[in-house]
Amino acid sequence: MKLVADKHGRICSVELFPPSTAFDASRQPDGSVRVVELVEKEVPVVKPIRTREGFLMLPVKPRREVILAALRADRDNQ
Repeated sequence: MKLVADKHGRICSVELFPPSTAFDASRQPDGSVRVVELVEKEVPVVKPIRTREGFLMLPVKPRREVILAALRADRDNQ
């Protein structure tokens, strides 16, 4: 499908770009443009606890290996 931008740099296609949807556009080294729909992902959350002094602390210290594995898995999915 060939799309042409108007004089304001907008591209319209209801089939490809549904209204109220976020996209990430990046120019590739070969001159093409890659458009990827941004999808919200559930992020694991650790709830902080409040100490007697009023400070917020994490109940469990996240391990470095777990964080690195989650980042690699996310990069591999893209």
